[in-house]
Amino acid sequence: MLRTLAFCTALVTAPHVLAAGDAEYGEYLSSQCVTCHQASGSDKGIPPIVGWDEAAFAAVMLSYKSKEREHPVMRMIAGGLDTEQIEALAAYFAKLEPADP
Repeated sequence: MLRTLAFCTALVTAPHVLAAGDAEYGEYLSSQCVTCHQASGSDKGIPPIVGWDEAAFAAVMLSYKSKEREHPVMRMIAGGLDTEQIEALAAYFAKLEPADP
């Protein structure tokens, strides 16, 4: 419940910076993401990010970047990304579909 509330808050309060991200650039950048978050969309204790709405993905990443969300690893990763990179990752993961279970 708290995660859902935090996610919705991030969507509403995050600055609207999302432009059309470059999905190919996002794929190039994604190797660090898929080290933990499975590209197949499977969930092994780490939330899947495959198929996320671009705006939702960007809002969550920006909330880690601004330290509004708690998670030291995600804060470090998001903190090293600029807006263009976040948009590109958002575009890439949005176009992926989870593998069938």
